[in-house]
This record gives sequence, structure tokens and C-alpha cells, in this order.
Amino acid sequence: MRNFPLYLVLFILLSAGNSNSQTSQILTRQDSLRRMITPERAWWDLSFYDLAAEFDYDKKFMRGSNTITFDVIAPHNVMQIDLQEPLKVTKVLFNDKSLSFKREGNVYWITFPQPLPKSVGEKITVYYEGNPIEAVRPPWDGGITWAKDPNGLPFIASSCQGLGASAWWPCK
Repeated sequence: MRNFPLYLVLFILLSAGNSNSQTSQILTRQDSLRRMITPERAWWDLSFYDLAAEFDYDKKFMRGSNTITFDVIAPHNVMQIDLQEPLKVTKVLFNDKSLSFKREGNVYWITFPQPLPKSVGEKITVYYEGNPIEAVRPPWDGGITWAKDPNGLPFIASSCQGLGASAWWPCK
């Protein structure tokens, strides 16, 4: 008898239930952007995230920034950063100068004035805000949980294992 890893068995069982074309899920462009190493991701290696966030419990609102340290491994001038709706990027800084950006669903395309040359330790700071996705049944679905602890004090937690960290902060 051959032993198969549990994850492979589960994948086979789950896939078998969706084998007919009527129930197969069609991958969208958004699915592809989040699952693939696009050219706008491939030219830079992430080194470090420096995340700062403020939460307004009563409004279920957050505001923050993420300073992303990265190495340029090939010259390029457009960077892909993911941030899920309804959160939105408000500003991006590079060397104390604003960069232009545009949104495509849950992806932001950040444009540098010219291709960055190979280098190490570059930094951009992405500022963002909004009312993040709320977790309905944490940890089984993703999002932010707005609750109270046993003393009645606000308790905020994130569940993003399946949904992804971009549900509450901008990242690669």
C-alpha cells in the first residue's frame, strides 16, 4: 500500500467533487494576479515590512502605513502591491517623493519615475485606510474580528491564513 500526504488526499477528494464543467471555478484576472509571480513582482525581493496601524474600534476603521524594504534584482519601474477592498491606498512615498499608483481590484500598480537599477535596501512607504473585511466566523474565514474581552475592553484580531494578509495591510 502506498502512503500519500494528507494534503494530497484532501486535494484529490476536493477536486473530485468539482470535476464536471458546470461546477468548476473559472479563474479571473484577479485570481491570477494574487496567485502568480507577475513581472511587477518578479523584479524585486522583499526584505522587511515595517507595519504601523491604528484602529478605531467603534467605527471598525483602520489607518496605517507599511514601509517595505526591498532589493532590486532587475531594473523595472512598476511594482505590484496587494491590498484587498474595501481598504484603499492613500499615498505612496519613495525617497520622500510621492509616487503615482492605480488600483485594479485588489492590486495596486505603483509607478516609479524611471526603472530602479539593481540595488539593496530600497524603501517605499504605502499609506492606507478603510473599513477592513470583517471575519464572520473566525478563524474559519478571514478578516478582522471586532470583539470585547472578558473585562469588556475592545479586542481586535486578524484571521488571514486563507484570505491573505492583504485583507488588512498592503504587501507583496
